[in-house]
Amino acid sequence: MSFSVGILTVSDTSFRDGPSSDRSGPVLRELLESLPSSPYKVVSSAIAPDEKVEIHRIVEQWCKEGVDLVLTSGGTGFGVRDCTPEAVAPLIDKPAPGLVTLMLTHSLAITPLAALSRPVVGVHLKEGAEGAGTLIVTLPGSPKGAKENLESLLQLLPHTLDLIGGGSGRAVHKALGAPDRAAPAPAAASAAAAPAPSLGHGGGCGHHHHSHGHAAPRPRTLLSQDPSASIAARQRQSPYPLVPLRDAVSLVFEHTYVSPVQTLAVEDSLVGHVLAEDVESAQNIPGRPSTNVDGYAVRSTDKPGVYKVVTEYPTTALPAGTIYRINTGAPLPPGMDAVIMVEDTEVVAKEGEEEKEVKLLAQVDKGENVRKEGSDVKVGEKVLEKGDDISAVGGELGTLAFIAKRSAKVYRRPTVAVLSTGNELVSIQDTSSPKHSSASFSSIVDSNRPSLLSILKHLHYDTLDLGIIGDTMAETKAALKKGKEEADIIISTGGTSMGVGDLLKPCIERELNGTVHFGRVAMKPGKPTTFATLPAHPMAPDQNPKLVFALPGNPASALCTFFLFVLPALRKMEGRRESEWELPRVPVTLTSNVPLDPRPEYHRVWLRPSSTGLKAFSTGGQRSSRTVSLAGSNGLLELPSSSENEKEKKEGEVVNCVVVGEIGSLVA
Repeated sequence: MSFSVGILTVSDTSFRDGPSSDRSGPVLRELLESLPSSPYKVVSSAIAPDEKVEIHRIVEQWCKEGVDLVLTSGGTGFGVRDCTPEAVAPLIDKPAPGLVTLMLTHSLAITPLAALSRPVVGVHLKEGAEGAGTLIVTLPGSPKGAKENLESLLQLLPHTLDLIGGGSGRAVHKALGAPDRAAPAPAAASAAAAPAPSLGHGGGCGHHHHSHGHAAPRPRTLLSQDPSASIAARQRQSPYPLVPLRDAVSLVFEHTYVSPVQTLAVEDSLVGHVLAEDVESAQNIPGRPSTNVDGYAVRSTDKPGVYKVVTEYPTTALPAGTIYRINTGAPLPPGMDAVIMVEDTEVVAKEGEEEKEVKLLAQVDKGENVRKEGSDVKVGEKVLEKGDDISAVGGELGTLAFIAKRSAKVYRRPTVAVLSTGNELVSIQDTSSPKHSSASFSSIVDSNRPSLLSILKHLHYDTLDLGIIGDTMAETKAALKKGKEEADIIISTGGTSMGVGDLLKPCIERELNGTVHFGRVAMKPGKPTTFATLPAHPMAPDQNPKLVFALPGNPASALCTFFLFVLPALRKMEGRRESEWELPRVPVTLTSNVPLDPRPEYHRVWLRPSSTGLKAFSTGGQRSSRTVSLAGSNGLLELPSSSENEKEKKEGEVVNCVVVGEIGSLVA
């Protein structure tokens, strides 16, 4: 009988200074491997900083790799940075309070400071393996304390690990020379001779008295194929139900959250964001009477005649016979109630290049050419509404600047990660041989990823290019994990069908604990479209799940499903109104007969306005691999499934069309 062990040293100092500064890790390894006929083999060791996420990640990875015993050293006291118990606790499915008590009892016999310690011990259950699991033990950071605490458990560890691994414990009882149900035999001489353990001080160790309350993982129904199964044993029919498109869209919206609100400066970078609040003016605009023409501020009682011209803004009323030269938008000076245009005056006298006297050719009425205070916008008046998007046209940005609003609350725009899958794919810029030599056919240039990245950037979304990944579980998992950590939505193309290398669904369900909400949609093109969510990190429970759209690999399918599923999710996430989540649908007139398919179909067309409304021109062959059918396409006809009574839509019929691009100028 043998047991694999992972040893994790938790220490900011050791993480910074390197393995040579680690004292407790080597002490624990030496203790385990020096035991007579030691059943323990240290297969993994690492040093982590006092960061919950990193501690959790390493321990979780070792549990998934099937390590029997994980020992952590350090970070279990009450120091500001001590967080090992909090990092490990979410992984515990079966707490082991008895083993915690054993450690504390020995420690309290030496020092009352042991009462301040917070050790955590328990079992992490392996998913899909009945009863099997990993024992996790948190030890103090000082070498002496770590060694003594582990020594207090050595007598029971083999029996405990045997039971956790699914054994009956008989072998251990036999080795200890005791009947199956007898109490454990005395500790081995090496352990018995050791002094009573101390929980130590340096790294802080201890026990937080609680029962955790973590239930065993709920059984999950895994519909995806098992990648470890033989090729001959793989699924021949998809186990995922064929979901109607409207139901699929509803599922997407059900699991899509609205992004958090942030405050940004009113500048060019605000374009593309959606307002998260109504915007009201904090002031009257104009703030006082002002002119809407170039000319001279006058009194409405001023008669035609010659007047002296003042060019510096007066702070008090001007004397009779004097007027003020004024430019559009400027406020009227005190005592003036009208403005005469330049065109209604003549220069009488000059002083150098300046006007000294002008002649008024007319008398103007009170208020002529004057904007009243608040005549453009009144204080408290709503100028923009929550849900309005800041467009590149400039009107919204200009409105914010007009009311002197220097910052605005908007919804954070989601970041989108994009990847393509397939051994056969190469980048258009890559002139080297395919990196996956297993590809037995000519390389295919990846067109999906550049297309999607281009669309997303044009729509002002931040993007993360995850590149092309091969048909391996390791590459698939690494790419999805990176996308989950750095983006809000992950879009992949390819790998969603029934082939041996189609690993998206198995990776999501079996490796990343994700949930596939639908794996097939009753539509053409795009039947294998998959929508899933990946759970938030256990150390960030307030974080929303990440959305995964695994789109088909054929280019037409990928772009159609992007417009029908992904973009609506993005529009909800960025804070748009519900009526604006999906792209607009408009009635269009067919210019040719269009055949119907047994599945509802989205037929690529060019939309052109005419004097009688929008007309739809088919882009030709609609095979999902025919990328050229997308060139210039700005609409997707929504065609119903065929029936006994209807096999095609006729020229001149009106059908609904999803608008996916700009509509060109009027045609004859």
